[in-house]
Amino acid sequence: MPSGRSQSSLDLAFLGSGSYGTFLYGSSRTVLLRVAYAFAQANDSRPFWVDVRDPNDYLDPPGPVELGWIPDDHLFVVSRTEAKPQDAVSNLALWTVVRSDEPRSVIGGLTDFLRLPPPIQDALSRYGRENYRPVFVVANTDRVREYYPRNVTGVRAIIETMLRGGVVPIFASFGPPGPGRLAFDLIVEVEAPDLAHWREGSLRCERAFEGAPFHPEERIRLDSVPSIVAALEGQREAATSSG
Repeated sequence: MPSGRSQSSLDLAFLGSGSYGTFLYGSSRTVLLRVAYAFAQANDSRPFWVDVRDPNDYLDPPGPVELGWIPDDHLFVVSRTEAKPQDAVSNLALWTVVRSDEPRSVIGGLTDFLRLPPPIQDALSRYGRENYRPVFVVANTDRVREYYPRNVTGVRAIIETMLRGGVVPIFASFGPPGPGRLAFDLIVEVEAPDLAHWREGSLRCERAFEGAPFHPEERIRLDSVPSIVAALEGQREAATSSG
């Protein structure tokens, strides 16, 4: 069992308090994605879910998509090919939307936005509003890591694009992470071997922003957080009503 403190009162509903990007990673895809759902749902009762998967990718034991927890109008399934950066498109499209006197910061922001996959661009355009900051989980980012920057500067540009779009981004990546994770404000490793042994697992905080209910290198038991327990037990409704 993890040696960290137990926090039955831990409230995951803190990400919407500011402009923060969250990175979750772990060695069990099912556990990771259910924990990502718990994080998202605690901050937005109907979070959006961008799922990177090809038609033959099916998760067993099931994750939030297979369990039907994500409404169709909040689910964006993106294949590996569709998730590639749109560099060629952005370079061409910029000429149609940018004036020669635009400030460099504006040009940079548009360029970053136009490099995002079209499904994500569409979702940000439709749902990111000043008076509503929806949570967007980008799941299975490990499947397209080779297409995107791996350095902090490049990854941060993507995070900033989503933050400027008015959303709360949560990225979930299976397996060992790359150095680009250090661009995120909150980095948490989901330590659990598999769904059958999730009660032996914990959340290990690698980085936290000021005011977050985590401390670097602290471990919090998965079975001490009600909303995570509900998600890992396959209870969507309990995850909705729990903190």
